[in-house]
Amino acid sequence: MRMANNPPAVVMKAFTWAYEELQLTALEASQLLGVSEKALKETSLVGFESTSDESEIQIAFIRMYHLLYAMSDGDTGQMIGWFNRHNPHLGAIPKDACHNLAGINYISDYLESEQKEKPVAPPSFMIPGQSRKPVRKVAVRR
Repeated sequence: MRMANNPPAVVMKAFTWAYEELQLTALEASQLLGVSEKALKETSLVGFESTSDESEIQIAFIRMYHLLYAMSDGDTGQMIGWFNRHNPHLGAIPKDACHNLAGINYISDYLESEQKEKPVAPPSFMIPGQSRKPVRKVAVRR
């Protein structure tokens, strides 16, 4: 999945945020991208070329992070716990599965399928039979 029009520095910043939030080290993140830790640090402000394999992996990881964020309602502790615990449905620890693009996409596909199965409660203004708050009328002076 290659994405166009993503400035490399923005992708790098989002990737850095995602891997740090999931408590990956810079070494683990660099191994994920297939670069040295030094190369990761050197590109931390400018990012990788948008057509590079590294950028493709970063975008896939960011997508996986956002799916996990949505699944956990932004609870960082829950995200870290899920990411580091064995998942019987995946047959792996998600963190260990994310060692390459195929693994990241595997985790993302699982999270996406879980998200589709999770029932979404209708907003309170759409629940039938719920009493409505009376609308307060305001007198306008002329």
